[in-house]
Amino acid sequence: MITNVDAVTVFNGRTDKAARRKVFIPTVIRGISYVEAKGATVTDNGVWSSDVQYKIRIPLGAKIQDGRTYLPCPEYEKLEDKEALKHWTIRKEDLVIRGAYAGEATKLYEDELAAYAKEQGLDLIHVTEYADNTLGGSLYTRHWRIGGK
Repeated sequence: MITNVDAVTVFNGRTDKAARRKVFIPTVIRGISYVEAKGATVTDNGVWSSDVQYKIRIPLGAKIQDGRTYLPCPEYEKLEDKEALKHWTIRKEDLVIRGAYAGEATKLYEDELAAYAKEQGLDLIHVTEYADNTLGGSLYTRHWRIGGK
């Protein structure tokens, strides 16, 4: 698999029980394939709408922050907050940015994350689909695929 972007950061959402809000844990992943497709359509009444689709492929051999291990989302959800910092996952409603998260925080609320992305001039990608393609094929083609808007 050809990698064309140095890094993305996956923000896994979890419920902060004390604050009763969703909090996101960042994981920087290096050596990935990233495709951004922009399009526009015109309707009968002349209204334009734009659509941006993202496809991210994370090779099985990608460098994951702090050597974190991947867990399927049902297993990740069962972890205590401290243990969750040692793992990462992919699921709908998670968020992704292109590039390495440079902040100090190990947990961010969505409004803080949106402010960081805006300040840095980054698109905040909402995961709409994902697939674990790490079981079949050769070692060179195994990957996790993320689709987003």
